[in-house]
Amino acid sequence: MKTQTMTDWKIKLNEVGFVHLPSQTEFELSQILKQLGNVINETDVIANSESKSLVTSDKFLDFHTDNHLAKYIIWYCHKPAQEGGYSILCDGEQVYNLLNEDEKAQLTKIHVYEHKMFPENRNSNPIVRKIDGNRRFYYSFWLAREKYRQLPVFKKWRELIQNSNYTKLRLEKSDILIVDNHRIFHGRTEIKGERFLKRYWLNPDFKATRTFYNQNS
Repeated sequence: MKTQTMTDWKIKLNEVGFVHLPSQTEFELSQILKQLGNVINETDVIANSESKSLVTSDKFLDFHTDNHLAKYIIWYCHKPAQEGGYSILCDGEQVYNLLNEDEKAQLTKIHVYEHKMFPENRNSNPIVRKIDGNRRFYYSFWLAREKYRQLPVFKKWRELIQNSNYTKLRLEKSDILIVDNHRIFHGRTEIKGERFLKRYWLNPDFKATRTFYNQNS
């Protein structure tokens, strides 16, 4: 890597849940993909003012996680936005630690819908759960049932996320952003002008039976 060794970025990814690698070649991208596991989804994220999909629209996108089968998400910037298009990243662990024990327990019972992109997908996932001793978060405000949105603990959870000390960064051409999808909530600011990112979902322990490419609709 130009600015960090392979060991350096993997250590940072494990410690803080995300890493930004400026000015990387496509060969270096391929090496990172190999390091992080199976690519289960590959998508062209091209900003389009007429898109009905949140992923490819040019509108503000609130904090959320992607499909729970993706352990890591990688974005590679082919063309930065003319204006805006900043990535926003919130550490779920930091927000979770602001809750009391009763509130933490309540979150395990609040489920959020999940799109059935793979046969292995569930209809919904709890906001927080533990698997093999590791905590996993799954969250999207717009995919939560209305009855859950009205709960005091859900309102507090959302408020803590919105008011968190989140990271805001801009991807320039050939930049790479990697996030731990089971920990980091991500979103973006409004995009002005064209922007083209390549997005990869990766899971070291899962080989998708169906892979979707170039999802631009």
